[in-house]
Amino acid sequence: MLGLEIDAVISALNSRSRRYILKVLSKFFGYPANALTLKELVLELIQDPDFKVKRRESTYKALEKLVDSGLVKKYHEEGRGMCYSMVRTRLEIDLAKGTVE
Repeated sequence: MLGLEIDAVISALNSRSRRYILKVLSKFFGYPANALTLKELVLELIQDPDFKVKRRESTYKALEKLVDSGLVKKYHEEGRGMCYSMVRTRLEIDLAKGTVE
């Protein structure tokens, strides 16, 4: 996880929606099929009555911000399409050093 830009990580975490997406993805972390497609993620998100999925596109944009920060990876899986998974479930941010591990 070394090499993540602290500003990009903090910016990505500065959204309730993106943090909730990470929470949902973390439920699948460590399992053989630890990735979700956008459709599968939206289906997970709408199960929580406190979380409002306005549009699928807004979920996609949130995922892309998480991918850009390095917190989520995306890849194409044969038969499923584009999949998203967490890189790690724990982060350590050292503000004195300006590092993320």
